Amino acid sequence: MTATTSPIRLARRREISAGGALLLTIAGNILFLAIAAVGAAGVAIAAAVVFGPQILSAF
Repeated sequence: MTATTSPIRLARRREISAGGALLLTIAGNILFLAIAAVGAAGVAIAAAVVFGPQILSAF
């Protein structure tokens, strides 16, 4: 006779709640905005260092 259940045990996959998913979404968006802001600030600083003297001399 064959058994109807497998002897192999599988780990249960837990799902996160809707509130947890919302929290992760908000945290991910905040992290993305923070990384984008740091990148934009870096580009602005580099542009000011490279082009600052030329812009100031034009005035």
